[in-house]
Formats: sequence, C-alpha cells, structure tokens
Amino acid sequence: MIKVELVANIVENKNKSKFSGMKKNLNKKNPLDKILIVAYSIVLNVFKRNISTKESKTSKALKYSSLSRSDKAKCNDLVQKVLRFAVYLDPWINNKKKGRVRVELFCLLRLALIDILIRNVRQETVLKKYSDLANFFERTKHGKDQLRYFIHLGYSELEKRSLNPLFLFENKIREVLSRHYSLATIKRVEKIFSKTPHIDINIKRSALKENYFKEIEGSSINSTHFRLSKNVSLIDINGYCSGDWWVQSLSASLPINIAPMDFKDKTVLDVCCAPGGKSFQLADQGAILTSIDKSEKRLKIMKENLDRLKYDFDLFCMDIFEYQPKKLFDIIFLDPPCTATGTIGKNPDLQFLNPIDKLDELSEIQEKMLDRCSGWLADNGFIIYSVCSLLKEEGEQQISRFLRNNEKFRAVHPKKIGHLDQDGFEIQKGKGIRIMPFFEESIGGTEGFYIAYLQLKGKNY
Repeated sequence: MIKVELVANIVENKNKSKFSGMKKNLNKKNPLDKILIVAYSIVLNVFKRNISTKESKTSKALKYSSLSRSDKAKCNDLVQKVLRFAVYLDPWINNKKKGRVRVELFCLLRLALIDILIRNVRQETVLKKYSDLANFFERTKHGKDQLRYFIHLGYSELEKRSLNPLFLFENKIREVLSRHYSLATIKRVEKIFSKTPHIDINIKRSALKENYFKEIEGSSINSTHFRLSKNVSLIDINGYCSGDWWVQSLSASLPINIAPMDFKDKTVLDVCCAPGGKSFQLADQGAILTSIDKSEKRLKIMKENLDRLKYDFDLFCMDIFEYQPKKLFDIIFLDPPCTATGTIGKNPDLQFLNPIDKLDELSEIQEKMLDRCSGWLADNGFIIYSVCSLLKEEGEQQISRFLRNNEKFRAVHPKKIGHLDQDGFEIQKGKGIRIMPFFEESIGGTEGFYIAYLQLKGKNY
C-alpha cells in the first residue's frame, strides 16, 4: 500500500510578487523571440532577485510553461550557458564598459555574448534581436548603444579568438574550496563543469536495457546506468511510459550501488527522499521501504514518478524532527540539505544564490539529522550518509565529528568494485568516500559527492 500524506492546495504564490514586474511585458503582443524574453527574465531573476531557475520556471507570471517542448530546451540551453560562463565573461564586460551598466543591461550582454561566442549566431541576427529586446524593457531601452558596442566588440574578440569562455567558480566558493583542494584540483573541476552536463538514466533490474537504447545515441556506464550523448526528449524514449527507468546521475546512484550491505527484505528509512532516485533504487533492490520528506512540491513530483515506475512503498510528507518511527530500522539513508556545490555543473545558478552563506546553518542541520537518525537503528544497523557537496565541512568534517561523539559507530568501507579504483574516487580510512567531478573523466565526469557508511556496533559485532 502506498501511503501519501500531502497537504492539499500547494501554495505557489510565495514569490509571486517578485515576478509581477515582468508579467505585464510578457503578456504584450509582440514580434520578439519568446525564447529570448523568457531566457532574459530567468537570468535577471538569478542576478537581481536571487530567484533560482527552478522557481522561475514554475512561476505562472513568467510564461515559461507556455513554450513548446523544443523551445523550452532551447531556452534552457541558453540560460545554462550564460550561468555557466558568467564568472568568466563578467570581468571582460566590466573592463570594456563605458560608464555604469544596469544589472538588466548586464544580463542582456551576457546573453548576447553567449550567442556570439558559444552558439555562433550571425552578427546581423544578434544585433537585431537584442536591440529589439532592449527596446522592449523600460530599464534597457536607453542602453541600446552600449549593447551594440559590446556586440561589435564580441565579434571582434571572436575573430581574434581572444575569448574562450570557461566555467569558473564564483570567488566566495573558490575561497572555501581552496581551503581543502589545490588550485590544480579546482581547475580540473572547473574543466568538467565547463562541459554541458550529461543525462544519466537508471534502468530497472527487470528491464532489458538493449530494447530501449539501441537506437539512441549514448553508452552504458555500468550494469544499471545509461548515459545519453545528447539532449533528447525523455518522454519520447522507449520505456518512459511503461516505467522502466528514471533519471539519476551516476554519482547520485553510487551510495546505493557500492553499499557494503544487501537491501533485500531489509527495513529501510529514506530521509529527505525527494525527488526519489535513491528510494527507487532501494525499492528496485527489494527493500522494505519507508520514505519521508517535508517538501510537498518535491513529493508531488516523486509521487508522479512513483506511479509511473509502479513501485510499492510507504511515502510520507514529514519533517525528520517531527517523525516518530514505530520500529527500528536495519538501514537509514540520509541525504540531508546541503550547499549542493557538487552539482553546480548542471545547476550553475547555485553559485549566484549564495550557498556558502548558508554553510554554517546547513552543517548544523546535517549534524542534528545524523544524531536523530542514530537512535532509530537496530543492532548492527547502518546509516548511509550522502551529500552532493564538494565542501569538507559537509562531508569529511561532519563524519569525523559524528564518530568522535558516537563511539558505538564505526565507518565501513564500500564493497570492492574494481573499475571504481581510479582518479577522483577516494576511499578514506576510517571515514567515507570522496567522489570528485572528474571521476569517470573519460566519459565526461560526474557530480561531486561524499558518502559514508556508518555501522552501529551491536551485540554480535
């Protein structure tokens, strides 16, 4: 029986007022490129209003949902490239500008430079569409001369090949990373994050992968994972409607795939479970599963995928600090909130939303969650701790603290898998596993993760 406790009428209006300023413009009849209008609005939300791209896309005011499937893909591609290369391009803009440049015009310049340097759009096309767009918005229409100046300058730089945009970490994040990693390591991560992120698919054990993917460009990563070599419409891939696979990155799947224990017929609690990838893995391996998360929106998406995949487990909308289990668990999977710095490659807006400012708060939450979960284990039970973070404050240091304060626990190594013994995959004695984005670099890398397997020493230990 699937038990879903979701509060009705999910409220989406929390940030409605933040988007209302552009609603009037977006509703006007106009000959402008709708993709460009929406892309500009999303980028502006990130840099001016501290609104994530996900929030922008779900806003009714922004009209993102009115775009066709192919137009959404084009819009996302443009936005992602702007955010990925902004830290590289911004100093160049600042060095070349003449006088003050409003944040609104700055966002237009970023978009135009991506069209010029990355997307190879013709000069006449760029001049026309960005001049029209600048004229469309009140705060940019008086900056058309500056805009045209930068467009001409951009093409000049393109001809000289003096600008070659790369992903660079924002200064505050780079400063924190430099406490723990060498400059060479940081540059390797930046190199991986400069590439367009791949889409990985996790296939049910009961499904025959060859039937679905023989006509799709991509390759098998391991026995359960397939990596698409180009963006495609997921719902058009065979097996989507029949629920034979779900989207999940390689690194996100590893905490389950390399775990030192079996999950079949084990009682497992998945804390902070949404959007559900690891719960689906656990269900696929036969766990007797209970999954909880406090986010109604994220659980709604998870429930849709759960229905599609046809798994059967208990799912609750519940805060971990209010949850009172009726039984002890063999295994608890904890993927707590974190800075998500390991996923900036596919979520480049994160580094402009001040994740480092929340580090102390997030570290405290992680500590409290670990301590709370530790009391819900049966003898010899395991906590699997994982965070998609590059910061050691959320990984190595968090686990060291827990083990110092909880002598009944020990860190356990993952099961030995030969192909994992490579650059970017480090098993730390007495701690956990550090996965860097350049792990599996030959096939495009992955996300940054930290994993720890913590066993409660029971009677039979």
